[in-house]
Amino acid sequence: MDMLHEPDIYMASPKRSRHFFIYIWIMYAMVYMTRNCFSSAMAQIVAQGVFTKSQTGLITATFYAVYAPLQIPGGILADKYNPERLVQIGLLSAATANMIIFFNHNYYVILVVWVLGAIVQAPLWPSVFKIISSQMSKTERPKMVFLISFGTTFGLLVGYVIAAFIPSWEYNFAVSAVVLIILAVLMYELCIHYGEYVKKPDGGHQTKTLHENNGNVSTLGLFAKSGFLLLLPSVFFRNAIENGAKTLSPTMLMECYENVSSSIGNLLNIFIIVAGLAGLVVAKVLIYPRLIKNEVGGICFMLIACMPFLAALKLVGIIPVGGAVISLCGVTFTTTITHMFMMYFFTYFSQYGKNATAAGLVNSLASIGVVASSYGMTRVAELFGWNAVTTLWIIMIAIAIAFSVAAIPLATRFKNSLPKQV
Repeated sequence: MDMLHEPDIYMASPKRSRHFFIYIWIMYAMVYMTRNCFSSAMAQIVAQGVFTKSQTGLITATFYAVYAPLQIPGGILADKYNPERLVQIGLLSAATANMIIFFNHNYYVILVVWVLGAIVQAPLWPSVFKIISSQMSKTERPKMVFLISFGTTFGLLVGYVIAAFIPSWEYNFAVSAVVLIILAVLMYELCIHYGEYVKKPDGGHQTKTLHENNGNVSTLGLFAKSGFLLLLPSVFFRNAIENGAKTLSPTMLMECYENVSSSIGNLLNIFIIVAGLAGLVVAKVLIYPRLIKNEVGGICFMLIACMPFLAALKLVGIIPVGGAVISLCGVTFTTTITHMFMMYFFTYFSQYGKNATAAGLVNSLASIGVVASSYGMTRVAELFGWNAVTTLWIIMIAIAIAFSVAAIPLATRFKNSLPKQV
């Protein structure tokens, strides 16, 4: 069976599923690294006088401004068509965009190329989530949903490590282009290799049966009664803060502390990104589901825990640089965990055949959050300083907490109404 042409398939073998997932994880992490090339290179670009903070941020913001609304049709495409093929298209298009930027540094050419890349990559994340939550062995899916949470943070970390050591910012894009081409070829080869291990679900497959039994429930109605729609504003605010802490920190530290250069800022940012990875491990080992079983309650708890770290950042430039880094680590530690809780929550929609649609919708709001941090926050920093940015973060996290609290009762009733086996 051809995995590149058969959308309604799954792997029955846990061993083969794990092997294929290793590729999916690496691929997604590298795609995220590529998507944040301008963010990881911002401190170097600003230091070299190539572009200003807001100009560099506008490139990333424009990408996500186009990418965000396309996540919704991208999720629908991933639910209906072959996700492996959609991933392959996204990889090749991203590689092409990166190679063009390596050779051409015209600002407007970069903007156009980055926007075209956003259009073709739109179904990529929903396709990845569809693969791990519907096409892998049923026994392996919960672990894979957890592990894929590390992909974005790890990819961002690799991007900043590369940015700290390359001789010039454009080499970020050359490295990314080569990696993506290799991954596209590997996807083709692996789909041929694993084609013999996949099969179509039989007529009694649970997802299909439940989807048929609940066919009178509209997508909007399903998302509304589950509290999912109430969570979407908190996704936007949380991601704007998380992305800002992970991508703007090198520039913030460089401009607020005289002894911090662009390279040192990128190296310090590695600790901030690693704190997000640590948060995921701590959450899975100690918090979920041992202490917190309700995913939406977990989101709310972590947003509240983030508030003291944001309050400390009001003193950025006044407190020692170590204190600022620790506070930024606390922000990424808490906000990254909410991403894991959210992914576990929308796996429940797989019973209705809406898991990729939910993933696309969440990524759409998260992408708008990236727009807010990449351009909006950099513009605020230029006009009013970094203290104004941290004040804005505190206001945004308070609003996110309010929406999360409102979603808890709906989400709890929805989860309790589902069959025990997801």
